[in-house]
Amino acid sequence: MILVVGGTGRLGNQVVRALRDQGKEVRALVRKGSEYFWLNDTGTNYFFGDLRDSQSLHRALRDCETVISCASVRVEQTDNSHKTIADGHVALWEAAKARGVKKAIFVSCSAVAVGGDIAAFSSKRAIEESLAASGIPYTVFRPGLFAGNFADLLRRADHNGSVFLPGRVDAMVAPVHARDVAEVVAAAVDSDEGLDEVVDLAGPEAMTVESAWKTACEEAGLKPNYWKMPPATLKIAAAAVRPLVRRWANHFEALGVHFGQPQATDGVAAAARFGVALTPYREAIRVAWLDRHPGEDPVAREEKVVHRQFVATIYEPGTIKYDALPDGPPPRQD
Repeated sequence: MILVVGGTGRLGNQVVRALRDQGKEVRALVRKGSEYFWLNDTGTNYFFGDLRDSQSLHRALRDCETVISCASVRVEQTDNSHKTIADGHVALWEAAKARGVKKAIFVSCSAVAVGGDIAAFSSKRAIEESLAASGIPYTVFRPGLFAGNFADLLRRADHNGSVFLPGRVDAMVAPVHARDVAEVVAAAVDSDEGLDEVVDLAGPEAMTVESAWKTACEEAGLKPNYWKMPPATLKIAAAAVRPLVRRWANHFEALGVHFGQPQATDGVAAAARFGVALTPYREAIRVAWLDRHPGEDPVAREEKVVHRQFVATIYEPGTIKYDALPDGPPPRQD
């Protein structure tokens, strides 16, 4: 059994699907209230728990040989910050060690190497260090920018007519398809490649942020209109909002690094170590642009949704209307 933490996220969702495509048994740690129901079609088992609840982690890891964490937070909330995520991973590794887990895989990000003390990156660095110190055989993956990051910008441009490109438009990047990263992560489960290593991942083509944006616009049939928002401007914005909303200040600082620092690496060779062929950027951005989340489609929501407070595996998607579902499972008594 493989426990996946963060399986409801963009990358975690793809990791769950890649594992299930290989016929592996997957248990997804999900929070009550999260949109875990989009995983219904995968046949994944759900376990209600939380990184902030060490007891739930210990229970979730029962009979698991591998734990994979893709857990992250883009914009912090009052009860879900970069610090709580980092602290939760310490508890996760401790529980995994106690349960005799044979391998742990953590998906970090390439900006950790250059992000300094910015919370989004210092927290991931702390998670990497706590995993290395845990004594569990491990692999840490550090993917760079995803093609999906540019697809997000496309959707804003489609709605507003133009976007702000954060960071430096001349920074070299190699956008990678999230599915490729998921395939590498899934392949690492049964491989000795990358054992006790930090492995950088990237797409097959290096280009500037501006070139990636223009190519994305070509594939989407949009005009490549944009405004520059260099790191210095993002720092000013972060400083301005920090006294009022610290979470957005952290987010602005992180964007400046994600899009402002060179991140290109030899993605082809890294992926080949795990037997994965990378998707060309044009194809990756085309898929990311067209592959909208079901939550954006009202018809898909009605056909696939299962009440977010209910144990999703009881009903097959589409067999009962949203409004007819019960309120949810009773609270845990232990």
